[in-house]
Amino acid sequence: MEKHSLRQIGEESSALIKVAIPAILAQLAQMTLGVVDTLMAGNYSKHALAAVGTGANTFMIIFALYLGLSFALNPMVSHFNGQGQFKQIGKTFQMGAFIAVAFAIVAFFVLRNMEAPLLLMDVTPDIAGLTADYLSAMSWGTLPAFLFLALRASNEGLFSTKAIMICSFLVIPFNILFNTWFIYGGLGLPAMGAVGVGYATSLVWTLLFLFLLIYTYKNQRYDHLGIFKNIHWPKVSLIKEYFTIGTPIAVGMLMEVGLFGVIGIMVARYGVDLTGAHQIAMNIATVAFMVPLGLSVAITARVGFWRGKQDFRQMRLAGFCGIGLSVFFQALSVTLMLLFRHDFVGFYTDNPELINIAASLIFLAAIFQFSDGLQINSAGALRGMKDTKVPMIYMAVAYWLFGFPIGYYLAEYQGLKVQGFWIGIIVGLSIAAVLLLSRFVRRSKFAIKFAQS
Repeated sequence: MEKHSLRQIGEESSALIKVAIPAILAQLAQMTLGVVDTLMAGNYSKHALAAVGTGANTFMIIFALYLGLSFALNPMVSHFNGQGQFKQIGKTFQMGAFIAVAFAIVAFFVLRNMEAPLLLMDVTPDIAGLTADYLSAMSWGTLPAFLFLALRASNEGLFSTKAIMICSFLVIPFNILFNTWFIYGGLGLPAMGAVGVGYATSLVWTLLFLFLLIYTYKNQRYDHLGIFKNIHWPKVSLIKEYFTIGTPIAVGMLMEVGLFGVIGIMVARYGVDLTGAHQIAMNIATVAFMVPLGLSVAITARVGFWRGKQDFRQMRLAGFCGIGLSVFFQALSVTLMLLFRHDFVGFYTDNPELINIAASLIFLAAIFQFSDGLQINSAGALRGMKDTKVPMIYMAVAYWLFGFPIGYYLAEYQGLKVQGFWIGIIVGLSIAAVLLLSRFVRRSKFAIKFAQS
C-alpha cells in the first residue's frame, strides 16, 4: 500500500464514515422491514413464517438481477461528479428510471407465476401454494421498488445517503400498520396471513419511492443537474456503459443471492420447523450484513469519485480505509452474535426447538461475518473502479464451484441438512473474500504505476 500520513488516513476515513453511517442506517431500516415481516408472520403461524421465508428467498433471486444492475448508477454518477460533468448526472438519473420500469414489468409477471417452479423444486405443496400467493401479492410493488432502487443508487453516487436513511425510517411505522391490518384483517378486510404481508410490502415500497422522489425533486442542490428537465430516452452510449458495468454486478449478485435463495428453497423440503429456524437465523445474519453492505455503498462512491478525478493514490486509500473499517465492524458483529444468539432468536419465537436449531445456525453465521464483510467491501471498491467482469467470475467460482456443491454434499450425503448448507456458505464467502481483496490490491496498485509512467 502507498504510504499516507495519519492525517490523510483520518480525513479519508472521516469522509467515508460521513457517507457510510447514513447508508448503513438506511440498510438497517430497510432490513427492519423484512424483520418485521418475519416476526409478524411467525407470530401468526408457523406456516405463514415458512411461506414468507421461502417467498422472500424466491423474490430475492428475481430481485437481485435488477438490484445488481442498479448498482452501476452509483459509480457512474460519482465518476461524472468527480469529472464535473453535471448534465451527464441528470441523464443518468433519467436512464435509471426508464430501465427500472422495463425490468419491473418483467418481474411483475414472473412473480405471479411461481407456484409451478416451487413445486418442481420439491417445496411441500402447502408451503408452495401459500408462497405463490404471497409472491403474487408482492408483485404489485415491483414498479415502485425498482424505481426506488434506481433513485437510491443515483443519490448514493452524490453522497446523499442521509436522505435515503430518513425515507427508510419513515416507512417503518407504515410497515407495522399495514402488516397488522392485512395479516389479521379489519376495517372491511379479511385476515390474509402471509398473503397480507405481500400486500403490505407493496404499499411500503410505494411510499418509499414517493418519499425519495419528493426529496430528489425538491433538492435545490440538484437544480443544475437537470434531472427532471428535457426528459427523453438516453443515448445509446450511456445505456451501453450502464449495462457494461451493471450486468457483471447483477450476475455476480445473482450468484450470491441465488446461493442463499436456492438453499432457502431446498431447506423448505425439511419441514416447517427447520425452515422456520433457517429463516430466523438467516434474518439475523442479514441484519448484521447491513453494516458492511451500507459501508460498501460509501466505498463505491468515494473510490468512484477519486477515480473520476484521476487521483489514484487517493482512490486506493479510500478502498483500504473502507475495508479496514469493515474489519472493525465485523469483529463487533461476531462478538454480539456469539454472546447473544439465544436472546436474538427469542425475539422471533418462544418455541424451544426452533430456538436451539436457529441458535446453532447463528453460531455458523458468526463465523462467516468476516468473510462476508471483506468480500462485499472489496467488491464495492472494485465497483468504484468500474471493475466488475472479473469479480463476477470470482463469485461464480466461489459460490457455485465450491460453496454450493460442498454444502449440498454435507447436507444431503452426510446428513447435516441445514447445517451442511451453512458450512457451504462459509466456504463460498471465504474464497470470494480472498479473490476480491487480492484483485483490488493488484488493480489499484497498477493504476498508480500506470498514471506515473
